[in-house]
Amino acid sequence: MNWPLFWALTLAFGLVISNLLLIKHAAKLKMPSSPKQAEGNKGNVTKQHNTTQQSPVHDQTPNSPE
Repeated sequence: MNWPLFWALTLAFGLVISNLLLIKHAAKLKMPSSPKQAEGNKGNVTKQHNTTQQSPVHDQTPNSPE
């Protein structure tokens, strides 16, 4: 076996094993619950714009499904 093939196979197996370990680690992490997350963002909410209710500008018209 030549050395470049050995290092290529070692690198490939290393990437596969490291990705599997990363997925295993990430599966153990817990996401924050929705009500708690909403309470944390309550003070940070700024004025939000509803882009679906805005009128078209100049020659722009909304897309129609036809």
